[in-house]
Amino acid sequence: MRVNIKNLKEIVNDGLSITQRGILITILLMKDETPKLTLAKCKASLNFTTHKEDLIYLHDKGFISWSGIGRAKKSIEDRVMEKEVVEVIDFMNNLYRRGFSYKAYRNDVLRLLKDYSIEDIKKVISNRYVAWKDEPKMSMHLQPSTLFRAKNFIKYLDEANHTREGESFVNASNLNLGDGVEITLDISKQLVGTDTYNLYMYSTNGDGEKRGSSQKVSRYGKDIVKMLLVQDMNERHGVREYRYYYNANK
Repeated sequence: MRVNIKNLKEIVNDGLSITQRGILITILLMKDETPKLTLAKCKASLNFTTHKEDLIYLHDKGFISWSGIGRAKKSIEDRVMEKEVVEVIDFMNNLYRRGFSYKAYRNDVLRLLKDYSIEDIKKVISNRYVAWKDEPKMSMHLQPSTLFRAKNFIKYLDEANHTREGESFVNASNLNLGDGVEITLDISKQLVGTDTYNLYMYSTNGDGEKRGSSQKVSRYGKDIVKMLLVQDMNERHGVREYRYYYNANK
């Protein structure tokens, strides 16, 4: 490991965090004429696992030259991929009401992530759900072994992009909308205008509190925005009528 700064004043850089400045000072204190010895001494003083992102940043910005940069970036990529595996399987389990194993389908998801985005995979999961959930013979195929098969996935993704059916589930997931979350005007403006969302609609009293039982309604994203704009205008005049909450029970 080499330190490339020529003047200590370079450490006082607005682009560096306090932690990154501290790492540079530590490396300077450990500096040896032999880069391998500098690296060994630094590893004894710094937790490279904890500070991996900072070391990568310092290398990429030219403050240091680190021989382990390739391995470090690979480990970061692997960690991100693992998180995406969990996100994909969680999305499928929540939508299908199942308990598919992360470990069992990890390699299938990782293989897809080499060529497709996590958004693409979620699109296929939700699109097949809309297409098959009410068909007994097809609903049994709502599982990773069918959807993640390479020759099937390409066909399903094309269908999802063409019909756009099921996008509301992906959008709700990205917005972290859980069952019973209130749909505010700000949230409604982030919904897909041409997709359908299921809601609970509650009558409210003068203080905006829920009154009575809910009514289940389905509305296009663009219509939800219109409803809430009207509601917002009414509330400005002291009139409260309804409140809307996301319905995750498909």
